[in-house]
Amino acid sequence: MMRQYHRIKEEVPDTLLLFRLGDFYELFYEDAVTAAGELEITLTARHKDSGSPVPMCGVPHHAADGYIAKLLRKGYKVAVCDQTEPPKKGVKLVPRALTRIITPGTVTDLTLLKSGENNFLMGLALGNDAGDDALGVAFLDLSTGEFRAFQRQEEDRWDRLWLDIDHFAPKEVVFPRSQEERIPEIDHCIATPIDDWTFDEDAATRALKEQFGTTSLEGFGCSGQGLAIAAAGGLIYYARQTQKTALEHITGLRCDTRSDYMVLDSSSIRNLELLESVSGGRPGDTLLGVVDRTRTGMGARLLRHWMIRPSVDEGEIVRRQDAVEELVSSTTLLDATRASFHGMADIERLLSKVVLGTATPRDIVALRAAFEKLPGLGTAIGKIHSDLFRELAATLDPLEDLYELLAVSIEDEPAVSFADGGVIRDGFDTALDELRAISRDSKAYLASLEVREKERTGIASLKVRFNRVFGYYIEISKANLHLAPDDYVRKQTLVGGERFVTEELKKYEEKILTAEERMVVLEKELFQGIRDTLAGGAARIQGSAAIVSQCDCLTGLAVLARDLNYRRPEISRDGSLLIKGGRHPVLEALAAEHRAERFVPNDLFMDRDQSRIHIITGPNMGGKSTYLRQSALIVILAQMGSFVPAQFARCPVVDRIFTRIGASDDLARGRSTFMVEMTEAAIILNAATSESLVILDEVGRGTATFDGLSIAWAVIEHLQSHVGAKTLFATHYHELTELADLLPGVANFHVTVTESENRIIFLRKIEAGAADRSYGIEVARLAGLPSSVLDRAREILKKHEETERELSDNLTVRARRTKRIVINQLSLFSPEEEALRARLRDVDVELTSPMEALKLLADLKDTIDLD
Repeated sequence: MMRQYHRIKEEVPDTLLLFRLGDFYELFYEDAVTAAGELEITLTARHKDSGSPVPMCGVPHHAADGYIAKLLRKGYKVAVCDQTEPPKKGVKLVPRALTRIITPGTVTDLTLLKSGENNFLMGLALGNDAGDDALGVAFLDLSTGEFRAFQRQEEDRWDRLWLDIDHFAPKEVVFPRSQEERIPEIDHCIATPIDDWTFDEDAATRALKEQFGTTSLEGFGCSGQGLAIAAAGGLIYYARQTQKTALEHITGLRCDTRSDYMVLDSSSIRNLELLESVSGGRPGDTLLGVVDRTRTGMGARLLRHWMIRPSVDEGEIVRRQDAVEELVSSTTLLDATRASFHGMADIERLLSKVVLGTATPRDIVALRAAFEKLPGLGTAIGKIHSDLFRELAATLDPLEDLYELLAVSIEDEPAVSFADGGVIRDGFDTALDELRAISRDSKAYLASLEVREKERTGIASLKVRFNRVFGYYIEISKANLHLAPDDYVRKQTLVGGERFVTEELKKYEEKILTAEERMVVLEKELFQGIRDTLAGGAARIQGSAAIVSQCDCLTGLAVLARDLNYRRPEISRDGSLLIKGGRHPVLEALAAEHRAERFVPNDLFMDRDQSRIHIITGPNMGGKSTYLRQSALIVILAQMGSFVPAQFARCPVVDRIFTRIGASDDLARGRSTFMVEMTEAAIILNAATSESLVILDEVGRGTATFDGLSIAWAVIEHLQSHVGAKTLFATHYHELTELADLLPGVANFHVTVTESENRIIFLRKIEAGAADRSYGIEVARLAGLPSSVLDRAREILKKHEETERELSDNLTVRARRTKRIVINQLSLFSPEEEALRARLRDVDVELTSPMEALKLLADLKDTIDLD
């Protein structure tokens, strides 16, 4: 047996091998030491008395999934070795073989996956060592069959790769062994090098064409994308090797050659709290948590995809909005469609288990129940008139033939084990029915045999019994042993009697046991045939599942709009962004849940010319960050095809949303809070376009005041003159408000507060104009700082304000003196300058700051030589 173990272990040296022994999976040698520590189970040993004991530990086979899940979460790969034949009399060594290799990226067990999230495996293929080469990347979710590939050859190809990684969040990356040193380290993702030849373009092309049953890959949009094909082919090879089976549910590949979605990087996804709360709060305290009204795992995954990759296709956005609007306007249609999803199992993931040969009879029952709901869904959406629903209704396959097969073949409550029988329905197979009849008749036979033997022997206490160890036997008490007939053959001696067997009983036992063994084998064969039939219809089943997920998403968005009074946004074609009565979806939901104060709506208007950059000032806690975030969230919801939390909204199609919000560091990579801030700002300034939306909160606050002010000033100038993106810029640098007078398209806004008895009240309303104070000390008071600290802070602030006024007065005198000098110096120029001198005399500007002096010089720069 240990030779058998070593032979199998050589096939999977980098995994923890679970080796089936009876009712346990055992681990040996270093695998046992590792697993015992990680799983906190007892480490023992074989051959303890020998000079070289073998460390071992084990887990019950029926509970193995839980232990495997724990190992996977810790980053290990697990290989499972099962018995391929049942034990037989006279055969000491049971045949065993690897049945599956489970890695973090190849998990398909529903108990190990989150229903609303994909579990992607990533393939990465790099060009040669030249710095300007393209790279290919592919993502495969084995649990659903979703398969995508991209070729990145832009100058920012590595940035785009990291965006792909942010969106797909792979759990494992597979790559050619020779490129191991060039593969970047990816957080929460294990690295798996495999043979280089599997990433060869020709080999990969053959593997993909074989997988899809096609003669070309052109139909998948892969022409000219050799590295994308290489990455995808490498994944297919790896998936086949780990699953030890064909992958019929992987029926196609999507090769994107252009961006058809709004780009959201990891910083924006995090800062806007789309999927996770920055504060580590509940999953519901996120945009996804508020918006997700889906009823199936398939719908939840698609909604998540729509959220982190909102569409930029105006036609698709409008089609979704039309569908949602019709459902919102008809409660009857909405409720009828939504009822179809109640209790529906995850068809995509159950199908993957079918294809990979791991589906249990109860999985098939869940799949049958899902199929049963499809005709009702088709009827419901057939009554909806919007273009998208008409298309979905026309293409929905109700899978009635597959449902009928499962209805007549599988019991409603099948046994967990085939050894217990009761998986296949009576009447489905004649041979199985005959064997079951023999098994059922055995009870009656044994009862009649017991009556006959009692009469023949005169022993009233005689019993005919069965157990799994000794089979069928006749039991006689010790007091009646003298009455045992000569044809009784002794089988076992007990304390109180003996057990016998007769020739008739031996023959019947052989007949019964043979029938039961044949029943188990036949049920397994019939079940496998049913599973194969389902696997053969994988493409049809996937198509129906995709329609279910879209319908689930759309009805969920309709319920959201109806329940929370969301409105349909218009699409702006002139680039303007108009929001009236906009609300933050998450904070509004939290306020309603906790019955807190009513959320205060706000308006927003931005266009390409007059109001493109908004500088927003006001106190902390006043609502600046909320206003920034809610504006971005409304745009995201609009491009998902959702209704939005506003009285009215008109949104342009945005190519990217960038955010720089909050303070965080990355000490593991040697980056301070300010360095992280500047890195994020650099990404925005280098990648944003005139079609982007930029959200900046407190840029420059992580360094010295004048350094930070200078950087913030320059960032706004760059966005205004070189980028042209719509920008919401919240700041406590009140000096920046002067840019509204210096730069076209820049406007000032502030959050309103009111003062009452030396206290401030936050009105959380955004209005035009700059704030006159920051109220920092009052916010500190609300936070609970000691009164002595607050009093001292007010004294220091008063002194600084007096110094500032003195400096301002001095600057005013100096600036006015400079103005007189400039006017007088003009007398040295030609007479043509007299008109300019007159103009300068009429200039009546209070030069109270360096910025006012700068404005004066800016007015003059095109007219005179300032040197």
